[in-house]
Amino acid sequence: MTKTILIFSDGTGQIGGLRPDQRLSNVYKMYRAMRPGPDSPIDPRKQLPFYDAGLGAGETGGLTFKRVRNVLAAAVGTGIDENVIDCYAAIIARYEPGDRICIFGFSRGAYTARSLANVLNLCGVPTHDADGGPVPRYGPELRTIASEAVRKVYNHGAGAKRDRYETEREILAARFRAKFASEGTGSEGEGQGNVQPDFVGVFDTVAALGSRTAAVIALTGMLLLVGLTILVASLAPWWMTAITALLPLSALYWFATSFWSQVKTFADDTALSKPWWHWRRWGYQLGHVHLAWWSGKHYDRYVDREVRFLRHALSIDEDRARFPRVGWGRPSDLAWHKERGREDWLVQTWFAGNHSDIGGSYPEEESRLSDIALRWMVEELKAAMGDTVTVLDERLVTSPNALGLQHSERTGMLNAQPAWLRSITGRRLVWTHADRDIHPEAQLHPTVLERLGAPHVPQMGKVKPYRPESLRHHRDAEAIYSRSDDEASTLQTDSTSGSYLNIAH
Repeated sequence: MTKTILIFSDGTGQIGGLRPDQRLSNVYKMYRAMRPGPDSPIDPRKQLPFYDAGLGAGETGGLTFKRVRNVLAAAVGTGIDENVIDCYAAIIARYEPGDRICIFGFSRGAYTARSLANVLNLCGVPTHDADGGPVPRYGPELRTIASEAVRKVYNHGAGAKRDRYETEREILAARFRAKFASEGTGSEGEGQGNVQPDFVGVFDTVAALGSRTAAVIALTGMLLLVGLTILVASLAPWWMTAITALLPLSALYWFATSFWSQVKTFADDTALSKPWWHWRRWGYQLGHVHLAWWSGKHYDRYVDREVRFLRHALSIDEDRARFPRVGWGRPSDLAWHKERGREDWLVQTWFAGNHSDIGGSYPEEESRLSDIALRWMVEELKAAMGDTVTVLDERLVTSPNALGLQHSERTGMLNAQPAWLRSITGRRLVWTHADRDIHPEAQLHPTVLERLGAPHVPQMGKVKPYRPESLRHHRDAEAIYSRSDDEASTLQTDSTSGSYLNIAH
């Protein structure tokens, strides 16, 4: 019996299901409506989900090593590797020939989802272990295989322009496929993984794999811990000093191992034929070494054309410079599908609201905008996958409203600061502003035009017309902006002549 494997990768710091009244992302809401269980009629033999908490999320409270590690992971961005490994291992553990795979994600979890699809393209799903035995379905042996695919193959050349290390990465992928019998054939006869996802649906993909704020917090914490260790050393016995030093030493060890994991080397077949200690092998590898560290420029935008359905819900109003959208797909692949009558291959739709107004995670009473994107994604999934995916609609009740409350993380950051701090900083202690760049012919969800046509809508602490600058020159919206500009000009002219009150009536 074939089944559908569902992978849900949540956004930064998101971990659903801990409390009944917590803020939930759209990814977790979808997972909750599609998982089997003792209170669910869904047959686990037909549908098997896996939920992966977001980068930097932790289940426990208090200052634990896991929490420290999560902060450090958010600081340098390496935690996303662990998320991709988690999801890939879940697929290996669940997959049987003929199974379908659907992948969903939000924010950096959306980037994780897209990365996972590319790991499958490069490495496929192993059909035996390195020794020709059955594929491990659990434990460290399974994770070792998944880690090899992500760290040694997919991450080779990470952060650099794709074509710079693409040849080396393809060779490494071919070796992995040969080792684990996961060879497949692409649309043009090229070697690739033996399994591709059927559906990838993501909410507002961002990478932002290194957080400056988290890095400052981590560095400050490290310095405080070192200072505390020195203070204890001067006042306390040696054994107390040793205990106090464990945490900063553990953090330093984590940083060192994280850095080393990003050092990538490559050797061709001739060099690999030499013993590990041979100077020619070492010399070749030293000549082909690089640091696969995310620079914030060259994020992975690739997607294989054989992934049947791709859906992307995008935020119009996200204005943090550190949260730019990550483009998806190549024009050549879009043309390839169009020639075959598959214009529904990649659908990217823009929605009103900021990042989490699209992917969710605000209080439920403030989630009317995110309900729009959630309902759209579920409808797209049902249309694409039909009865191969079961969604319990009674567990996914939405109340979409085009005129709902719109949030702003920049404004929220300012509002959270005390007045004395804002007076000192001049309201400058906030995320750097940058509007999204939206193509004039990009696809807008119908509710965007409904919101534009309303006389006023709630936008954080203000109620005013919805006029995002990024839509000023959009083909479907520019007439509304021109009309608004003319009205504003008329009001300004008449107010200077003393007739403003007549115009207002």
